[in-house]
Amino acid sequence: MAALGYKTAQLLGRLLVSALIAAALVAAATLVRAALSPQLGVLSPFMLYVAAVLVAGLARGPVCGLMVMAAAGFCGVRFFLAGEGAGFAGWITALMIFWGVSALVLATANELRVHIHDTMHRLAAALRRHDGHSLNI
Repeated sequence: MAALGYKTAQLLGRLLVSALIAAALVAAATLVRAALSPQLGVLSPFMLYVAAVLVAGLARGPVCGLMVMAAAGFCGVRFFLAGEGAGFAGWITALMIFWGVSALVLATANELRVHIHDTMHRLAAALRRHDGHSLNI
């Protein structure tokens, strides 16, 4: 029973860290995009959020990436599309395109993350097998 409580606390801790990282990434992307608003207007409201999804997916995995996608969708519509004359159909279309592209970016980031993890484990195993002997590379 105690192990279940520990695992739950560990899962909640990982989720909290992912949520904090997601919030920081969305905030940073929002601030940079807001700084670019005089030049861009309503053009490319989600461009920097796609990069935030990529960073989240590589750093923390798909859950963090999904958190960024959700928060960035809200922020992009709220701060850069709503009230700018884009119209409901326009911002829904932009949001759907953002989520579609971001899903592909997140899937790719997750694949890369898995491959890096596997490669690091194989490298560690090879180093343990050689136990300090020089490697012939």
